[in-house]
Amino acid sequence: MSNILVFGHQNPDNDAIMSAVMFAQLKNQLNDGNTYEARRLGPLPKETQIVLDKWGIEHPALLEKIDAPAEGEPKQQIILTDHNESGQSVAGRENAEIIGLVDHHRVGDIETSQPPFFVVLPWGSSCTVIAYLFQAYGIEPTDAQAACLLAAMMTDTVMLKSPTTTEIDRGFAAKLGEQLGVDPVEYGKQVFKSRGAGDFTPEQMVARDIKCFNIDGKDLYIGQYETVDGAAALEQLDAIRAAMEAYRTEKGGDGLVLLITDILEEGSTVLMCGDTAVAQKGLGIEDKPEGVWMPGVLSRKKQVAAPIIAAAE
Repeated sequence: MSNILVFGHQNPDNDAIMSAVMFAQLKNQLNDGNTYEARRLGPLPKETQIVLDKWGIEHPALLEKIDAPAEGEPKQQIILTDHNESGQSVAGRENAEIIGLVDHHRVGDIETSQPPFFVVLPWGSSCTVIAYLFQAYGIEPTDAQAACLLAAMMTDTVMLKSPTTTEIDRGFAAKLGEQLGVDPVEYGKQVFKSRGAGDFTPEQMVARDIKCFNIDGKDLYIGQYETVDGAAALEQLDAIRAAMEAYRTEKGGDGLVLLITDILEEGSTVLMCGDTAVAQKGLGIEDKPEGVWMPGVLSRKKQVAAPIIAAAE
């Protein structure tokens, strides 16, 4: 019997944490003889903590790195959720054996030594994929599991407004909402509001949800700070820009793009620093000191990362 670690990406958002917790619970319920333990690769988002605490679910422990196994010992087995690119995963990932992957992003550079359990579907949230897996295995989620799945689905699809949202997402959201006796969108609003509009420093705005993409041999960091009051966040513009440059320098990145996404106004102000020529080309904008407002831009994956990657091809 093995103890298998399940975790989402670095700088985890709600979907990264909840997908790891929910998939670990599902695997343990399937009882295949192994134990599955959810972990996290960064701070627990406030909204995630509130939902987990409400339903009495243990917080996943921090996983800083995976050490090489002792001589003669097997590698640590792991399952990745909500990511599949090495630059977004755990330090020491090469010391582990990937036996599973559940995601909703493009397929990146992760390689495995053996065929893994591999489920990647083009839906709005990794937790939608996991809700589907509960159904496929014939397991009805508990109310606690339904609440966690729905919370992550609502934040990752921006309350079903993101262009990544599919009819599959809407269908599972409706089903989970019915189980809990809540309207999914109203439930999502409460999850977003629980973050607190003014609770984040400029450094946290930059680092709390940021991913590294290796594009044309260069490391481009793309971050997203979602808020219900974009104007208030941008009052700290100079400090945000300083935090962006500090983060890029610390990580050794070539460029950094930050989205200040206003959920209520349904758009994002795009800020850039460093080498962002490919980002400017992909997004069709020029970097400006005050940032560039892009109406309707809510999805980092589909509306920002995808066109930037395409511009480099």
